[in-house]
Amino acid sequence: MIIYGYDITLSDATVMLAVVTAVSAIFTAIAARHTKKLAQYNKDLITQSEKQHREALRPMCVPTTTTNYAIADFGEVLGPYRVLVHSSTNVPITNGSPTIYLHIVNKGVGPATNVRFHINNIQRQRITRDFLVAHVLPPGEVSKFLSEIPPLNIYDDSGKLVFGMPPGQVTTDAYFIVCEYESIFSGDAFHSIVAKGYLDTYLASDGKNQWRLNRPITPPVEFEPGLDPAKPIWPVPPNDVSYPGEFLNLPSTTKKEHTS
Repeated sequence: MIIYGYDITLSDATVMLAVVTAVSAIFTAIAARHTKKLAQYNKDLITQSEKQHREALRPMCVPTTTTNYAIADFGEVLGPYRVLVHSSTNVPITNGSPTIYLHIVNKGVGPATNVRFHINNIQRQRITRDFLVAHVLPPGEVSKFLSEIPPLNIYDDSGKLVFGMPPGQVTTDAYFIVCEYESIFSGDAFHSIVAKGYLDTYLASDGKNQWRLNRPITPPVEFEPGLDPAKPIWPVPPNDVSYPGEFLNLPSTTKKEHTS
């Protein structure tokens, strides 16, 4: 067989065909590899874009005073003692009951869901159950919260009191107000922390809390991903896998005023 003036035998043609086939297979493999890399790059790009989109629509819920200012004095929100029924002048009247009276403001650009808050002591232990503020809080909106602080009584299965904390003790030991919430779009959980701010030499007198003396009068709000890892001060069975739900809502006897 003569091709372009060359006498090509059948065996030579077979070899050339094999070489061409091998080269074609190599190029196909290289193209497939680059196609796979391009597909992975596009996938990573889409994932990154979605993450940036979720971050851009992240809610930021912050506890504030009833005038929507930063909390510098816990006495502004944990007392003075107010009743839950306003007078004709729309001014709460004192009746000796410890109360929580604050606002939760969504300063982010995305709506928040399951908005609640609780109070921790200086050892970062929960000393209240969760106060549910709003099921959904749109960006820029304010949820007003007014509630008596209920006594924290924990009983065992036999009805025996195993732990008790009166409401007045909560106002004394309160050191952090922690607001937990979730993004309605991504489902990611976050929490913000408002700390007691003014100098208190008594808390530093034991030598273990010297950092307390260096805190600013109004500490900045701290924003953290996830839920607050603080454990409750009351005893919780270590094998109780559902224990987070045990302090999600207050007893139905708790009085509460909530407007969004």
